[in-house]
Amino acid sequence: MTRPTLASPRPGGRPRDESRDHTIRQAALELLAEHGYDGVTMDRVATRAKAGKATIYRRWPSKIALVMDALTQFTEQTLQVAEADSMRKELVAFLSAFADLVGHAQGRIMAEVVSEMPRNPELRAAVRERMWNQRMTTSEGIVNRGIARGEVGPAADPNILVEVGTAMILQRLLITGDPVDGAFVEHIVDDVILPYARGV
Repeated sequence: MTRPTLASPRPGGRPRDESRDHTIRQAALELLAEHGYDGVTMDRVATRAKAGKATIYRRWPSKIALVMDALTQFTEQTLQVAEADSMRKELVAFLSAFADLVGHAQGRIMAEVVSEMPRNPELRAAVRERMWNQRMTTSEGIVNRGIARGEVGPAADPNILVEVGTAMILQRLLITGDPVDGAFVEHIVDDVILPYARGV
């Protein structure tokens, strides 16, 4: 008799349907964009995804677990940046992707999450653990490759290089409402980050 393992379904059971996972995650993201974090409930997700609540709870034990899993999948797909032959190219690609993530398409998703974080310590901790570390890993990789290519001077603080671009984008999108377009992204890179990196 074959014993079941973690990698195989239980005898007589069905394998997990990954397409259902995607549908449920997408429903959570849509509700987050439409109603904010407080407006996401398991009942609403179940209705939007046409799934039973038991199905959802078998996959995610809580709302925050579902939301963070959906957000992580979403940002992983959006913030993929290929290595290039200069830090400038990689920074422009990364900050353009970040601006799209926060400001366009389903950008209200991230805006709603960021605005909720000061009021929700559990959400803030989860975002820092899952998503912010992911963003930092990507941007730190860009800076480290720039250092290896000699594009970053000894006086530059790598942490500032990592933080300043996304901070300027969030300032416009969440506070001033000024446009964030390709010209603004290039301005950040060419007139702020790179001069600081070179010590100009």
